[in-house]
Amino acid sequence: MRHMIRIASLLVLALLLTGCGFALRGSERPAPPPGADTVFIRSAQENSPLSQSVQTALQAQQLRIVPDAAQATYVLQIGAEEFDTRAATVNGRARAAEYRYLLSAEVSLTQGETTLLAPERILVENQLFFDSYNTAGSIQEEDLVRQEMRQQFAQQLLSRLRALAAQ
Repeated sequence: MRHMIRIASLLVLALLLTGCGFALRGSERPAPPPGADTVFIRSAQENSPLSQSVQTALQAQQLRIVPDAAQATYVLQIGAEEFDTRAATVNGRARAAEYRYLLSAEVSLTQGETTLLAPERILVENQLFFDSYNTAGSIQEEDLVRQEMRQQFAQQLLSRLRALAAQ
């Protein structure tokens, strides 16, 4: 009897989660029409880590990246990656204890001559505690934060593309 109550509870919980629109991040996928799943990425910084993150995210969504704009259904324009670091807090020795990181770039999407997504700036923000006694570890952590921010940028871009696909 107890086993049946557990199973019923899990079933009700699963139904509630799917009914409210809950989905794991990245599991929802834009539904392009057949043959319209090709994208050309025009980037201000070719082969930059940001362009690579966006390309990986698009490929994870089953979109094909093509090397020529003439072969693509969509052209995604990514502007220059702008990364800004500022001290957020200072410690008692007047050194930065926490840094605030901002990553931004302008993106737009076209289909032929039609602009689907007007040039828009995507901004990702993060903060990181800096340990002045472990400089090497803090620098490695900063690299990880930058990588995560690029992935967050790609996820924000995918969210905007999903909203366009739903229209």
